[in-house]
Amino acid sequence: MTVFDLKKGDKAIVKRVNLSGGAAARLASLGLKNNTCVTILSFSLFKSAVLLSFNAVRLGIRRPIAEQIEVERV
Repeated sequence: MTVFDLKKGDKAIVKRVNLSGGAAARLASLGLKNNTCVTILSFSLFKSAVLLSFNAVRLGIRRPIAEQIEVERV
């Protein structure tokens, strides 16, 4: 299951981030790593992006990146 498969209000634990390069480094610097608890705050119109909350950070990410973050629902 990925971040994009969750629904608004769901909480999940990050199991793996299947990204490399700059995108992975930016997410890691914000604190989005393995075993981080994330909450889905909302989706954009037509579900092209998702707004996440974790470690007192709110982060908006686009669909292609959200589909590369594997999670396990809590």
